[in-house]
Amino acid sequence: MSEHTESRAAHLAAQYEAAGEKFVRLVESLSDEQWRRVGRNGPERINDEDEGRTVGVIAHHVALSGSLIMGRIQTTLEGRPLPQIDIRAMNVTHAAEHGDVTREEVAVLLRQSGAEIAKAVRAIPDERLDTALETPVGLMSVKERLERVLIGHVKGHQASIEAAVS
Repeated sequence: MSEHTESRAAHLAAQYEAAGEKFVRLVESLSDEQWRRVGRNGPERINDEDEGRTVGVIAHHVALSGSLIMGRIQTTLEGRPLPQIDIRAMNVTHAAEHGDVTREEVAVLLRQSGAEIAKAVRAIPDERLDTALETPVGLMSVKERLERVLIGHVKGHQASIEAAVS
């Protein structure tokens, strides 16, 4: 590979980093009042989620969920089955436990986890990106999961926060 050719995985990692940085900028720009607003469903709902949580809880959810999503992608790449998870129950528990999270805590967590996740994406061999794997919503390639689930999760929740604060 030449110096000027970026791997497909590196390109996806850069897309994730760009979405993450845009999300961090949004988080840091919010006022205290906006942070406490209840989220609104954006144009694309994720897993039929209903954004009844505060903006701060949604932002913290994004900061924590990236590692979970990436871990599930790595699990399937290793050929291991995905354990079933109840996303709704996880979100309810998360909201109850993290209702007082601060913008600063979320921004730090987003930056830390974002760097680790981008490194993990870059480590995926390009030839594995087209591997189709069974997921809870059907067959998807690793590339599709990175785009739609990992990156899409950040963008989808950003849209719901922007809808709540506009």
